[in-house]
Amino acid sequence: MRKIFNLHETPIILFTIIVAFVFSMLSPLFLQASNIETILLQITITGIVAIGMTMVILLGGMDLSVGAVLALVSTIVGLLVNAGFNVWIAALIGILAGILCGVINGLIITLLNIPDIITTLATMYIFRGIAVYLSGGVWITNFPVAFSFFGQGTLLGLPFPVIVLVVLAITFGFVLKFTRFGRRIYAIGGNKHAAKLSGMAMKRAKLYVYLYSGMLSGFAAIIYASNVGSIQASTAALNISFDVIAAALIGGASIFGGVGTILGSMFGVLLLGIIQNGVIVSQFSPYWVDAITGLLIVVAIIINSVKRWKDSLKLEGKLK
Repeated sequence: MRKIFNLHETPIILFTIIVAFVFSMLSPLFLQASNIETILLQITITGIVAIGMTMVILLGGMDLSVGAVLALVSTIVGLLVNAGFNVWIAALIGILAGILCGVINGLIITLLNIPDIITTLATMYIFRGIAVYLSGGVWITNFPVAFSFFGQGTLLGLPFPVIVLVVLAITFGFVLKFTRFGRRIYAIGGNKHAAKLSGMAMKRAKLYVYLYSGMLSGFAAIIYASNVGSIQASTAALNISFDVIAAALIGGASIFGGVGTILGSMFGVLLLGIIQNGVIVSQFSPYWVDAITGLLIVVAIIINSVKRWKDSLKLEGKLK
């Protein structure tokens, strides 16, 4: 039992359960099966992007371009399916486009040694600008029926987008926890100087992490385009960068790198989804969502700071 309470994800899991319980008391609609399915579908896109963002944050970086990558890929895929491409081929091209965006970010950061935030801030404008140019600044609509499967279809009785999120979360959670590449990410984010002295391939690791971030944004873009059924490149997924950063921090990831898990970030995404949905079904003003999200980020950062302080005391032998 003590091991369970000492798990990194335990606070966010307990807090998510408490918040869900409170909303279930406030509204009988909250725990209805249809509403739970709505919450899960609503968090799918944010959850997939948050997987990549968590890996970037673990390295001590930040990817502000994920929303623009999502807008660009969804625009490309939307144009392709409307041009008569097979929807699976269009989806594959979209994922490759996401990977290319991630590689561009990674190469600029590693080869030119430009800070992550500055690089992804610049590419955020570039990618969205390309998306607006390709779309001509107009809405992309009237997708073929077959395309709706990615965002609205079911597989084995379960929503396909939720299956994609779960598979990706388990895959990258396994990679981070059990592979040499995952351990390298934690080591670099935890202590860059020590990782450099030990001869770790830091630039290669960073390049791969941004590649994965772009690829995951590509997956999310396909589901997004299919789910909403129309795309406006200038406004698509405009605030998702901040949502996924918030989810990762609330889920226990450290803004300084080296600390965090995919499971924690998934519960961060779930908690934000529960709050957004619970506020609406409980008939509170939706304006409270932003205030509550901001408060949760502050609490998460305080908890992280306290934990780092206690860890440092343990290392110095001042605390058992």
